Amino acid sequence: MFDDVDGPEQKTLLRLLIIVGIGLPILIEVVTFGSMMGHHLTGDAGGETAAGTPTAEPTGAGVGDPILEESAVTARIESASVVTADDGWRFTLTVNVTNTASDAAAVRLDSVTTRNGQTLNEGASTERLATNQTGAVTKSWLLPPGERPDTVTTTVLVYPDDGTAQSTQYTVALGDIPISNR
Repeated sequence: MFDDVDGPEQKTLLRLLIIVGIGLPILIEVVTFGSMMGHHLTGDAGGETAAGTPTAEPTGAGVGDPILEESAVTARIESASVVTADDGWRFTLTVNVTNTASDAAAVRLDSVTTRNGQTLNEGASTERLATNQTGAVTKSWLLPPGERPDTVTTTVLVYPDDGTAQSTQYTVALGDIPISNR
C-alpha cells in the first residue's frame, strides 16, 4: 500500500496526513464536549445578545403569581396548564383566594381571551368566603386548536351587611402557560 513512498520527505508528509486525519476529528470532539460541559456547568447561554437587541421579558401572571393587586381579596394562581387534544386545547386554571375584606367576598373567573382575540364566556366562582377565610376556584376552557390563553377576566364580589353585592372586574394578563399533550 505504501510501497511507492520513497524518501524522507514523502514519509514525513504521509505521517503528517495520518496525524491530521486522526487527530483533527478527535480535537473537534474534545472541544465540542468541553463546550457542552462548560455551558451545562456554568449555565451559560452561549454568547451575548447583540447590542441594542431587546430581550423579551416574560409578561403576565404565571403559577405562584398574585393576580388581584388592588382588591379586597388576595388571589394567587395555584396551577395553570394547557393540554393539547384533537378537539382543541384545554386550558385549566386554579386560583387560591383569601378574603382580606371586612365583609364576605367571592372571586369569579368569568372568561378567557385567546391570543387571537377570541373570548370564551364560561365561568366558575368560589363560595362566599368570610373574612380571613380561604378558598379556591378552578375552571377549564376548551380553546381552539393551537390557541393559547392571553387574559382571564376576574370579578371580585363583596357582600356588605346591607345585602347589596359590590362587584369589581379585573382583566388579568397571563404569562406563558406550559403546554403538554399528556
